[in-house]
Order: sequence, then C-alpha cells, then structure tokens
Amino acid sequence: MNTRAEVKRKHETAVLNAALTEHNRLHGLALEVVDRPDPPDAILSDGNSTTWLEVTDAFFSPEWAQDLSGFASAEVHRPMQQVGYAEPDAQIASNFCNLVLRKASKASYAGVISTYGPGILVVGLESPWLDSDTIEAIDLEWAARGKPDISSAFQHVYFGYRKNGANYASLWAGT
Repeated sequence: MNTRAEVKRKHETAVLNAALTEHNRLHGLALEVVDRPDPPDAILSDGNSTTWLEVTDAFFSPEWAQDLSGFASAEVHRPMQQVGYAEPDAQIASNFCNLVLRKASKASYAGVISTYGPGILVVGLESPWLDSDTIEAIDLEWAARGKPDISSAFQHVYFGYRKNGANYASLWAGT
C-alpha cells in the first residue's frame, strides 16, 4: 500500500501532466518537464521558452481531504461523515480563492519568478459535488473579492479535475 507522500506525488504528477497537455494544446506549445525542484513543482521548457508550474488542491473540506488520502494510502481510512452539507460550492469556492491568493503571495516563488517570469498554477478541485455550479461559485467568489490581480505570480491558472477515472485540466477564465 502507498504512503501518503507517495499518493500525493502520484496525484500531483497526474494533475501536472493533464494541465501540461491542456496548456500545450491551447497555446500550440510543446513544453516538457525538465526539472522537479519543489518549489515549484515543475520547470517546463520546449528548448525555446521556459516557465514553471505549481500544483495544489482546493478541497471541499478537511474531512474530504482525509477521506481521499486515507482511502488511497496505507493510513486508516476515515470516511467523510454521511450528513447534509450546506453550501458545498460556496465552501470550495472560498477555499479555492484563499489558496490562489496564498500561492500568489508566496515568498518562496520569488527566485523562480525572477528567473522565468509569472508561471502556471494548477488547482485541483476536490469535491464530491463538483459540477458547473462549482465553477460558477468560484467565479462569483473571485468577483466578490474584487478579482485580485495575481498576474505578477501567475500568467495562467488551470482547474484540475477527474472525470471517469482520468485527469483533466481547463483554463480558468476568472483571472
């Protein structure tokens, strides 16, 4: 059975690869991972241009995070309680926005930003109720916060998500 660290690394790699594939498709690029320094999670290059990418997750709740990681690792599985949950989209929207702002102001990215410029942030959306209403809630929450400018840290922000057992990414239009 995998350790929590192994599960995290495999998950991060799958989300990174999905986002890289989508970024290359959208921008007509052929970027590849050339280094995994941590931080950031990846340095990308196609021989002509180089950028960086960071992967993180916005969970519906801490209980959902424990449920997922415990289920996939050697830890004791602690399932999320089977109760009613109020405003799950608002909850993940708030978590997403807090996470993006925290990442955008992270001092440990100063060197990589100085070297390569603003990078790519991929935020895995982790919610059992993920759908288009979740994305709408994220956009509304970001707008309610005044659409903060994160362009000095991140040129692109992608949502990471799973569908039918596969990882995907889509460019977030909210920034």
